[in-house]
Amino acid sequence: MPRKPAHSPDVPVPSPDPSTPSLAIDRRRAEFADRASEARFTRHFLPERNRQLKASLLFAAAFYVAFAATDFATLGDTAIARMLAVLRGGVALVGLGCFAAIVRRPASVRVSIGAACTLLVVALAAFMVVCWFQPEVLAWNAMSQALILMAVYVNFPNRYIYAAAIGIGSSIVFAAMLAVQGNLRADDLLTLVLLLVMGNALGCIAARRFQVAQREQFRASLLLQQLADRDPLTGCYNRRFLQKGLLNAELERARRYGTPLSVILCDIDHFKRVNDTYGHAAGDQVLADFAGLLLGLTRDTVDSAIRYGGEEFLLVLPQTDLAGAHALAERIRAAFAGAPGASIAATASFGIASVPAHASTPPASSEALIDAADAQLYEAKRGGRNMVCGTLAVAGR
Repeated sequence: MPRKPAHSPDVPVPSPDPSTPSLAIDRRRAEFADRASEARFTRHFLPERNRQLKASLLFAAAFYVAFAATDFATLGDTAIARMLAVLRGGVALVGLGCFAAIVRRPASVRVSIGAACTLLVVALAAFMVVCWFQPEVLAWNAMSQALILMAVYVNFPNRYIYAAAIGIGSSIVFAAMLAVQGNLRADDLLTLVLLLVMGNALGCIAARRFQVAQREQFRASLLLQQLADRDPLTGCYNRRFLQKGLLNAELERARRYGTPLSVILCDIDHFKRVNDTYGHAAGDQVLADFAGLLLGLTRDTVDSAIRYGGEEFLLVLPQTDLAGAHALAERIRAAFAGAPGASIAATASFGIASVPAHASTPPASSEALIDAADAQLYEAKRGGRNMVCGTLAVAGR
């Protein structure tokens, strides 16, 4: 079975450099420039976002209904006041519906963002209607609009561009309503418009600063995690990363979905002789060159290259059968042995253990799988080195 590209969300490989596209932040949009990085960030913060959003939805629903008292205080017990009370109740029902949608689908980023946008648009539209029927208190309502803008930008977690569109759009509509009703002197109208401009400006600054700060913190945590999980000389994962359960997770996934899984244990031949003859600096260069081959010939974000020991490396290859692993190992072997321009000639040996698709008796543990590969590596060494040996790995074998 040929090796096919695949996606493995459980084994992410962030870029080591924050200036590269995968972790660069577009400060105008206050998001990662790379969509995959932005999606990963959003999924990571989704539980926290939903907790804050659910609290904001309930708060908005309760206070929207509570402020119906101001309508009756301004308009009296009239048909318009009662109509506005019903309108406010409808906004509260929308808020409760959005709350229920998040509870029902807590893992959906689209539902979370959609709930925030829906409630804000409906609430602001209803607020415009309330303000239209209360022209005598437009100044107070303008102040209320400015306060609502703070909620749009800060209290309802949302994408920055959506919050800005809702905040600025509602302010333009509100300013147009002030001008159309014509109940204000020119200086009062200018003052209220400037108040709306200031509310949007401060809201945009605060929201963008918060969104960028969150992403910078997330990026820093990724880089720290990578420093802890990567071998600084070769750029491969280190033994610590393997001990965090990588291979056990892949083995369990292979069992669950009936897909093949292979591991290749690689060892540079006579590496001690290289160090003794050319020095440790030259030995380090040989290690780095070999690791570069491993990383270059494996699938990014799917396969994992691990520095298993001093000159030993382990490749974990999901969705790869024995034939595919053998072909890959042979390509690596040939490329390393015949590297053009290499200052030091070196070879490597390879041992493969492969779990076939839909295996009835897969290895009981990751240790058993690695032991099977190690036995094949020993066979390659005993057979003369610079060769590839492999086997199917099953329980009890």
